[in-house]
Amino acid sequence: MDLMYVSFALLFLLCLAIRSGYEHLKDAGRLNPENKLIFASIFAAMCALWASWFILCPLDPLQIEIPRVVRWSGFALFGAGMILAIGALIQLKGLENIDHLVTDGFFSKIRHPMYTGFILWILGWAIYHSAFASLLVGLVGIANIVHWRQLEESRLQIRYGDTYQNYSRTTWF
Repeated sequence: MDLMYVSFALLFLLCLAIRSGYEHLKDAGRLNPENKLIFASIFAAMCALWASWFILCPLDPLQIEIPRVVRWSGFALFGAGMILAIGALIQLKGLENIDHLVTDGFFSKIRHPMYTGFILWILGWAIYHSAFASLLVGLVGIANIVHWRQLEESRLQIRYGDTYQNYSRTTWF
């Protein structure tokens, strides 16, 4: 397998591990998410994660032949993911330490539009590039995102109680 492909795949997986470690340390109270250095480090890891993903798929050594309409459907998924993730980011006006429960806009239908957007990015970009090996690597990313969502759900349930439980009944993911 191409060394460049393997390097970007390992970078993607390393960045996932860093973010997962951050989430677990935050849950355990072993780090302060308001610390600017920690936030900058996690933000840099997430930027490297997404950059590596976008470079990884076009380099995929196991590209498979798929119909053009399927490829462009992948691009549409990717675009929808971009709109969801960036729109949610703009709506939140931040990435960490949001001090209230957001339930309007994208959040009125989807509890975690950024995570949903990330999943669509992964799937869509891999499909668009017919990148079979990358899709397998991306499944690890999707599993991590679902895990981050579960951790966040627990924190929100503790913080907002019945209000969050009622909200979660009316929204998806």
